[in-house]
Amino acid sequence: MLALLVVGGGAGAWWFLADPGGDGPGSSQAEGLVIEDSESGVAYSLPEGWEEFASEDLIEAFTSSASVTTETGSASVFAFSGEGMTDEEMSMSTSIIAGENSEYFYHYAEDRQILISEPIEVDGQEAYRFTWQVSKADDEPMYGHIVHILTDDNRSVFLMGIVQPDDDALRTEIDAAISSVSLL
Repeated sequence: MLALLVVGGGAGAWWFLADPGGDGPGSSQAEGLVIEDSESGVAYSLPEGWEEFASEDLIEAFTSSASVTTETGSASVFAFSGEGMTDEEMSMSTSIIAGENSEYFYHYAEDRQILISEPIEVDGQEAYRFTWQVSKADDEPMYGHIVHILTDDNRSVFLMGIVQPDDDALRTEIDAAISSVSLL
């Protein structure tokens, strides 16, 4: 699991700073973009204006990702998967992954606030939702939302979104995207 955290966190930093786009497969800007990620086994919806990363632009840790940039900030979402774990480990691993990615995306946060930390279900499967905000005196806050799903075939699937700087409209889009996740 530690390898997943390190790879996912480091990969997350690279991915978040990369420029999406390109002409390859998976690259699109469409109304009501729906990403069907067969590798992780999830599908999720994004509003108009979001751009999916082409599969050849993804690093190995991610199975799909998309982003949007507006006048007020940017938001990104990405999916990845790993080994299954017990129900007891799920909430702890979800908060650890959120914390590790926060450090990569938002260095030296002074304040960390957990907004939601709760078990949920996704298509009848046990899952865990975690939302948070990090901030510091000299920078605008960052918002994150992650869902961790335990699948029947003993895998963990994650869908995570980040908004930086935190913005109500982009937060609403990330929350809707993460909440739209379904299993294929």
